[in-house]
Amino acid sequence: MKWISQTTIIVPNILLTVYPGMLKYRTNWVMSFQEKHSRIHKFNQLWAMMLAYPGFARFNMPYSQVRRRGGNETKALGHVIVPVSTVTLLNPLASQRITFTEALLCVKPLVYFHPMAQYWYHTEATIEYM
Repeated sequence: MKWISQTTIIVPNILLTVYPGMLKYRTNWVMSFQEKHSRIHKFNQLWAMMLAYPGFARFNMPYSQVRRRGGNETKALGHVIVPVSTVTLLNPLASQRITFTEALLCVKPLVYFHPMAQYWYHTEATIEYM
């Protein structure tokens, strides 16, 4: 099978099988983290204040009140989770500063993985980046 290479065969598998599980885990983890540190109210306020723009539909209710998260809500969260989480975690107590910084460092790679995984062809550099 000369027409198949390692750099092209993995793309559909990542996007259709691995990424949805990562997205669900990331969403649940972020929401639990916000609740644990009493920041969920601020997160929900920022979520509800987001303005609509291409690729992001504005929602009428706080994210934690969405009972059935479909593709639109999940996709929207993927676009804004880093900036909303960053603002939500501003001004931590001295004892929370390291924890909040580490939390943001954990969320960012999961967000940036998605656009990179959508490439149809990968080089050694893009595979290493992922």
